[in-house]
Amino acid sequence: MSSIVVFGEIQNGVLTQVSAEAITAALSVRESGSQIVAALIGSGISDGAFPIADVDRLLVVDDAQVTGYTCEAFVSAAAEIAKKAGAELIIVPHTSNALEWAPRLAARLNAALVTNCSALEKASGALLATKPVCGGAVQAQYSMTSELKVVTLSAGAFAPAAGGAAVAAEKVAMGAIDNPVSVVETISEAAGDGPSLRTAKVVVSGGIGIGSAGDWKVIEESAKGLNAAVGATRAAVEMGWVPTTKQVGFSGLKVAAELYVAAGISGAIHHLAGISRVKNVVAINSDAEANIFSVAKFGVVGDAKVVLPAFVARVQELRSK
Repeated sequence: MSSIVVFGEIQNGVLTQVSAEAITAALSVRESGSQIVAALIGSGISDGAFPIADVDRLLVVDDAQVTGYTCEAFVSAAAEIAKKAGAELIIVPHTSNALEWAPRLAARLNAALVTNCSALEKASGALLATKPVCGGAVQAQYSMTSELKVVTLSAGAFAPAAGGAAVAAEKVAMGAIDNPVSVVETISEAAGDGPSLRTAKVVVSGGIGIGSAGDWKVIEESAKGLNAAVGATRAAVEMGWVPTTKQVGFSGLKVAAELYVAAGISGAIHHLAGISRVKNVVAINSDAEANIFSVAKFGVVGDAKVVLPAFVARVQELRSK
């Protein structure tokens, strides 16, 4: 029986939301008789690690060789899972690790590959995969007709599938591999106190228009006041004001927040590519001609360092009533 294999990702012992989104993507293109097979790679994985509805099977490589991420080990493990599942389509959340190992998996399996997909659909027997190109200015659609296909899925592209009873894990052996890379040390970056940028409903994001590293505290304090995640443009990251994990855009995270407050952000194409699925954009910029206003539902022309704290104070006042 053919199957769609969805590779999930576990962070801090919890299945990530994009893993549930990938199940929704799989369901949207599943044909009659095809199974949805969830897959996990790691060490010490429990039976209940993939509690998402509509999953028919869970295949797990639980091996000391994949305790820490290395590309060769993940490709070897994923290839064994694909073989065991009889995969016709492999869906992988588009993470920094997957961007390395998913293309190598496709090469090893002689499969077609499209990365960073924002939509999937079936038409005339082919899988149509849509992704942003040219810095997000254009949406390109690729027709995948090969027997085996691999896609990486952008976070926020699909709504997460509903939770459900987890199916029992089936262990898949990967065998010993000659891995040229070993993990010497893993250094985790501080997560911070606010919500995760990837899944936050409200995001306060700043750009180069904030002015300086010292002024960046306006973004941090405003986000805290709104119980929001902190985001940033590539320029703000390159200035060293904020770590790369906060970058929103074509080369950063793609967010799907209910509210995105863009402070001191001009609205470059590569940044807009990261907020295309945001429901409401509020823009604050001193330049009335800034491109960010073209996608904003509400806009304020003014100094973000003055307007943003006043906005937060007003929201808190309304919440208290």
